[in-house]
Amino acid sequence: MNRFLLPALHLFNDGYLAAMPLFLPFMAKDLGISLSMVGLLGSLLSFSGIILALPAGMVAARFGATRVLSYAVLLYGLGFLVLGLSSGLLVVILGFLLGSFAFGVFHPVAFSAVARDACDVRDGGLGRRMGTFAATGDIGRIGFAATITVLIAWSSWRMTAFLYALIAAFVFCICIVSSRKDRGCLVVTGRRKVLDFSLFRNKRFLMANFASVLDAFANSSLFIFLPFLLTFRGIDAVLMGSFTGVFFVGNLLGKVVIGLLADRVGRNRLFIIGELCVAVFLVLLSQVQNLFLIMGIAFLLGFLTKGAVPITNTMIAEAVAGTEGYEGAYSVNSFTMSIASTAAPLVFGVIAGTFGIQTVFIACAVMAASATVPAVVLSRLVRKENGLP
Repeated sequence: MNRFLLPALHLFNDGYLAAMPLFLPFMAKDLGISLSMVGLLGSLLSFSGIILALPAGMVAARFGATRVLSYAVLLYGLGFLVLGLSSGLLVVILGFLLGSFAFGVFHPVAFSAVARDACDVRDGGLGRRMGTFAATGDIGRIGFAATITVLIAWSSWRMTAFLYALIAAFVFCICIVSSRKDRGCLVVTGRRKVLDFSLFRNKRFLMANFASVLDAFANSSLFIFLPFLLTFRGIDAVLMGSFTGVFFVGNLLGKVVIGLLADRVGRNRLFIIGELCVAVFLVLLSQVQNLFLIMGIAFLLGFLTKGAVPITNTMIAEAVAGTEGYEGAYSVNSFTMSIASTAAPLVFGVIAGTFGIQTVFIACAVMAASATVPAVVLSRLVRKENGLP
């Protein structure tokens, strides 16, 4: 696969995912959708990862990553087309389901494609590729989210939905042409057994997956609960946008910078150091009251939490290198991480309601620190395989 096409698709995927919920305030007003249903529609977009992660890897292994991701783009286009034609809640739900299906198949297929695109994960550049690929998603979120409200104000939400559907159709055509020209190591010829049960006997994979799941459980809810902590601190609501913006900038920079460092520093060591720093900063965030300190910690947390993405994905790739098991490994990883990301807000919501919002960040710190345990075990396994003490 053209190495520029895959990041471009990630930009498009995450951008469209971020854009779809922004239609809700306008649709709710025109179609009479209640706030409770708005929450349900928002949850539909992320829940699909639990259902689709495993079959997505199987389909990609059979037909090729480019083709599967192309049809994910088409699903987004159909989703926005349905939204533009919607006249009631059921049609809106259908549009969001189509967008959810597109999102659910993307990440397990795309991350396995990044690993397979290198053909040899020990070429020294996989961390950089993972970091760059992950960062393009943030660029898409920022760009599409900033553009969509301007377009809606300039025309209408229906016309904007039709425009996004048209763009998706254009991108789909480009992807189909690219998939016909693609003859590299990503093209799958013949059947491949994806979920080989030997994957679950691979101790390196199990430890890498466990570390990434604990990391996701600790960090996936921070953006949800950060505004509540700021409110608890008495910070003006006008400034909350600045804090979340700083957090997102940290996300973007963390993926790029730590992705580069992952090729120069031991990945497991870098992950352990990062998780311990996250734990410390989370405890500090729960206690400090100074406005500038909170903003600085928010940036560092954004930098470190999302900076773990290229590290964990590289750890997964290295664990199955040479086994032709990328699709299966990333499908299982995406499946388990989706469960963690879905469960975390529920668990931490109960903690917040019972013990207070500050306790949530301390609990997240404990989870982040616990993620270092499988990483330490993984380091020992790698050293043992290499004949080192």
